[in-house]
Amino acid sequence: MKMRLSCFGYIKDIDDIAEAGYDCAELHIKEIMELNDDEFKAALKKVKNAGIACEVYDNPIPLNISITAPEFDMKYWTEYLKKGAARTAEMGARYYVFGNGKSRSLPTEGDVKGAYDKLLAFINILCDITAEYNITVLLEPLGTSLSNFINSIPEAVKFIEEFGRYNLKTMCDLRYLLPMKRDVEDIAMNEKYIKHIHIDNPLSNFPERFIPSLKDGYDYTPFINVVKKICYKEIISIEANTFSNFKEDIKKGLEFFKYYDIQPYRN
Repeated sequence: MKMRLSCFGYIKDIDDIAEAGYDCAELHIKEIMELNDDEFKAALKKVKNAGIACEVYDNPIPLNISITAPEFDMKYWTEYLKKGAARTAEMGARYYVFGNGKSRSLPTEGDVKGAYDKLLAFINILCDITAEYNITVLLEPLGTSLSNFINSIPEAVKFIEEFGRYNLKTMCDLRYLLPMKRDVEDIAMNEKYIKHIHIDNPLSNFPERFIPSLKDGYDYTPFINVVKKICYKEIISIEANTFSNFKEDIKKGLEFFKYYDIQPYRN
């Protein structure tokens, strides 16, 4: 079975990801925003010459910024979002992963309603800006250790339906199904809203994330079976950040998928 397979990385990693055989690379908005104009032009050229797609970009604002904090400057970050959307669109962006656990977390005391309203305003602005570039925002369910806002796929779907923005959908990160004791059938039951998937070894101690392996002690079969059952057509991305040798380790990710009879389209 063919599926679109991706690997997390930075601009410097794109050629290695392409050489390994992946269809796509998943990049970080913060890295792209930190480039000066000449560096961005070079990065854009690298992406276009790599021969793979870069359609998914992570975290619209830096992870250490709290949207609900009193000092959050909506005007400043709106301009940041505009520049980020313009740049990533040039690179082929179709989806933004709105993980940002700390950024979107709500206070537990004080003006909680005011903070929530501020978060909703930010999401509206984010959807407005990305819609201009045909980019869909993916509200990522996270474990409660990372965020107190949206912790399961059903919760994300309920919010999306009530919020009513066409370019707001959700995704699944296998790692966060476990602490919330969610079943993989959440994917099948909400498949029309799920536009992206992250996978790593969910048993590793966060923040370390390893490429999934048949020998890492986790049974991936139920997860893979659900993905196959729904004829999933979007991207599955390996979200790993801990390697012995990046170039060699990422090849093992494709070997993992091959065991389950899943191959990249570039194969």
